Amino acid sequence: MQLYTLEEARRLLPQVAAVAGQLRDAFVELRALQASFAAEERSASGDGHLLADPWKGGGENRVESLNRLLRGAAARLERWGIELKDPEKGLLDFYSRREGEVVFLCWMLGEEDIRYWHTIAGGFAGRQPL
Repeated sequence: MQLYTLEEARRLLPQVAAVAGQLRDAFVELRALQASFAAEERSASGDGHLLADPWKGGGENRVESLNRLLRGAAARLERWGIELKDPEKGLLDFYSRREGEVVFLCWMLGEEDIRYWHTIAGGFAGRQPL
């Protein structure tokens, strides 16, 4: 388990934010494609064939491409020892130590800086200002 000081986590944050943004965008697009597929499936022609194929994009299976991107981004966060909590919100936790206890430094896309922490068991609802 990688333990980060607040300063170390803040130094890595620009890279983490970029990965979290890519992950969120791919996750949102994948969900939209899945919803589109479900809608198209309900609109199949009389012979059961889909009227359109929302799984294809630019000659490559877009779903496979998005899944590869998601796996790669998640693996990068894992290599850094960062916990992905919610890919759609870009919610991430850095393991840290506070007063002798292992806790999470909590950050979410859209936040300019790491300003919150919570206990391991406390989760997002237990976020407290640093």
